[in-house]
Amino acid sequence: MEAHARPLTAALAQFVPAAAFETIPERCRYGARIGMIDCVGVMIAGASEDASRIVAGLVSATTANNGAPEIPSGRNLAPADAALVNGTAAHALDYDDVGMDGHPSAVLTPAILAEGWSLGASGRDALAAYVVGYEVWALLQELESGRMHERGFHPTAIWGAPACAAACARLNRLDEAQTANAIAISASLAAGLVANFGTMTKPLHVGRTAQSGILAARLAKAGFTGSKDAIEHPAGFMRAHSPSGRPALDSNDWQLGRLWRMSEYGINIKRYPMCYGAHRSIDAMLNLVKDHDLAPDNIVAIDVRIGTTQALMLRNHEPKTGLEAKFSLEFAMASSLIARRVGLRELSDDFVLR
Repeated sequence: MEAHARPLTAALAQFVPAAAFETIPERCRYGARIGMIDCVGVMIAGASEDASRIVAGLVSATTANNGAPEIPSGRNLAPADAALVNGTAAHALDYDDVGMDGHPSAVLTPAILAEGWSLGASGRDALAAYVVGYEVWALLQELESGRMHERGFHPTAIWGAPACAAACARLNRLDEAQTANAIAISASLAAGLVANFGTMTKPLHVGRTAQSGILAARLAKAGFTGSKDAIEHPAGFMRAHSPSGRPALDSNDWQLGRLWRMSEYGINIKRYPMCYGAHRSIDAMLNLVKDHDLAPDNIVAIDVRIGTTQALMLRNHEPKTGLEAKFSLEFAMASSLIARRVGLRELSDDFVLR
């Protein structure tokens, strides 16, 4: 499928429209189904959160026949607006799945459902769009040895922009040149800061990224252009966001369409509605509480060893709201010990303030 020695932007643009559904491994298609189903569930649950309601309140309904539904209300919105609202809802609880170094389903699913609905796409079209978007993300992340969080960037909002553009380009049946433009346009739309974790702005990263994928694909379809080397240029997407400063951009073979990265990296469904960086610590604490029947009054201190990246994400040491507590390891340990669980009931302002 892929010609050797093609520049990265061009290789991505060749892969996206050329990947036939029949050639996509069943393991990848299964992962796409699981990711999209899980995302719709957390999207429905997150639709009533303040962040989701505020964003939805800024978006007007449309009477156009090519609109897409807000989930779960069914309100008819312009597709890009539907992706914004539904994407924000998908991440509002921080309960959406995890893959690689971010949340691929939360950005890909709202973009694909909105644009796919508008275009009358089939289920096969949606799954193929998800997989090619995932593969774009996976390759770009693979080329960067550093950790995006440590540079201050939210990976979901950075890698997710070209991934969503690729998925929407696929749904719109863009040709290779148009797909290259869509990916290039999306490279200038990627944005999201770790400093905003624990606030309403984190789920907004996701909504805006899903929206940007639709915008980039539609602009490219209409003849809008971007640089042919926007991803690999010395002042392009990869180097501008690179934590290491040395992204591996000299490959002669990106292996797109032959090495399916989704088969290796997969999708991980969350057990707790918290930052994924806290999950292993929660598992360990819950096991200790159960195995030793620990009581809060008998505990003097809890020591937890985590990595630098996890510490950057779990930035709230004295949370005052449920939203802040999603990024607090101190809260995660306290909830595990006191409530013996860390669920939606515990991630509430009332419980946190106890």
